Amino acid sequence: MPTDQKEALIIVDQPTALGRDLRAALEELGWQTLVTNSARPARKLISENQFDLLILDETTLPEADVQLADILSEQPEKIPIFAIATLDGTQLQTAPALDPDALLSYPLIPAELRDALTQKRTLPDTDILGRSDAMQQIRESVAQIAPTPVSVLITGESGSGKNLIAEAIHRQSARSREPFLVINCGAIPETLLESELFGHEKGAFTDARTQRSGIFEAANRGTVFLDEIGEMSLSAQVRLLRVLDAKEVTRLGSTAPIAVDVRVIAATNRNLQQAVAEGKFRQDLYQRLRVIEIEMPPLRAHPQDIPLIAQNIIQKQSRELRMPPIEFAPDAMNALQQYHWPGNVRELINLIERLMVLSKIRHITAADLAQHLATTPETEPSYLPVLAGKTPAESDRDLLYWAILEVAKDVKELKAYIMQSMQTSPPPSLPVPIYDAPIEETEIKETEVGTGFKPAPTEKDIRPLRELEREAIANALRVTGGHRERTAKLLGMAVRTLYRKIDQYDL
Repeated sequence: MPTDQKEALIIVDQPTALGRDLRAALEELGWQTLVTNSARPARKLISENQFDLLILDETTLPEADVQLADILSEQPEKIPIFAIATLDGTQLQTAPALDPDALLSYPLIPAELRDALTQKRTLPDTDILGRSDAMQQIRESVAQIAPTPVSVLITGESGSGKNLIAEAIHRQSARSREPFLVINCGAIPETLLESELFGHEKGAFTDARTQRSGIFEAANRGTVFLDEIGEMSLSAQVRLLRVLDAKEVTRLGSTAPIAVDVRVIAATNRNLQQAVAEGKFRQDLYQRLRVIEIEMPPLRAHPQDIPLIAQNIIQKQSRELRMPPIEFAPDAMNALQQYHWPGNVRELINLIERLMVLSKIRHITAADLAQHLATTPETEPSYLPVLAGKTPAESDRDLLYWAILEVAKDVKELKAYIMQSMQTSPPPSLPVPIYDAPIEETEIKETEVGTGFKPAPTEKDIRPLRELEREAIANALRVTGGHRERTAKLLGMAVRTLYRKIDQYDL
């Protein structure tokens, strides 16, 4: 039997010829089998082991619907179900919660059983989990477009799992045995991105001491996944368009084109249509990339999938960390489903990993969860008052704007005060400081000036620009809830520069 073959679980109501015949047929085809006499022990077996197939005869379907529906829904991957009709001339009545993937007749027809098993074994492997309509639609779209060579644009919020779609498309395509290379266009400095993508010749630029092949050459006959494509410079966009149209690349410092056969999958959390309108992204490249567009929904848009996704993450973390798995109590799972998830699946992964390491008790309640969710950006304590009808982030932003306007008003009034003080003070040749001018001689009241006039700053009052910049970036990240693009816009800074500053200041 194949080494990667998992077990098949057969459930029959009592020892019968059906169970014996079915077990013999499956083992002859190379399957390991395990037989139980009812659905109740099968529930425990499924919760403790990973099975590849579940087979029920029609007499056990009603019991299985009650005993197994919930435990099957919690499995990280859907376990295919075969149902066998044992009553001659009777229509098989399937249980409402168990929708069989194949219906077999009895006495068994070997060819029918082989065909069902073959179809089951060729089901696509994917990490795109979820039983919501949105996730099922994505899996169907991936299965439909994967065999084709067309370019795909994947959109969605940061951390929503766009990379899973790219990996699934490659895995289900004819290029699955060839390289799948990933490059994050927003994490590489603009000056190095083109070299990484297209390669360079020796001496093409400073420090180009040797010849180097780019990502597209290395991924020939395979797939290149360009993450954060919206951060790519215009010059790199021109070269990428050449790759898509002519199927060739030209290394930096060379004029000789190199033929490549690469499928391009791109992803972005930006609005590329808006970027095109602003002249930051080429219209022709945008159209060329989005031959097919798939939008990954944010986690908050399909909360019904959170139990399944969380269980899958827990199992993976348990294996990787070599620690006992945790489990969420019903109130904790309800809290997870009610949470906004600004960081999407990536935030859920980080939360579970933190709980796996820090929780002494493996049964997590809502009270245990609250202290960890409170550390996430959206629920971080606000030090400003919250305006009615607005989120904390929106309230903080508005109050900061008002504070800036108040500062501007104070500066304007202070300037008027100084100018009038200078007019009423002795001539500049006299050693009388400006701030010694009598306030009562002016028409500006103290309440209009705010805190009043302050002395000129000394050397002790001056802070390094690096310290001020770090504080400004940290405050902006707090206001935007960690959203990098909004933070960069608020600071008037390029997103790529912001990424570099975050790394530089260890934020």
